[in-house]
Amino acid sequence: MEVFIQQLSMMSGTAVLWFVLGFVFGLVYRQALRVIARGRPRGAAMNIGKSDRRFRALLGVLLLVWAIETAWSPSLLFFSGFCFFETMFSWCGLYAILGRNACPIA
Repeated sequence: MEVFIQQLSMMSGTAVLWFVLGFVFGLVYRQALRVIARGRPRGAAMNIGKSDRRFRALLGVLLLVWAIETAWSPSLLFFSGFCFFETMFSWCGLYAILGRNACPIA
């Protein structure tokens, strides 16, 4: 039983690490696109509306639960953290690249 608890605590620490890495990747990605899009009007501004934010938050929760319930998949945890990043900052890198803006506040 003690070995199981140690393994579980080690896996949860790794899970938090992958989740945080996904979030940090989002921050670095946004900063890189901000530098690349310097001078463009919508380079790193808010470009996700309320419905997109809700969808990404739900997707982030689903990916997180799926990762925890299965095998603590690092890729699922990473993308879950990235979805939460996009939700918190109302910003999507793909939308920025494509010039799409779903945010009603322009």
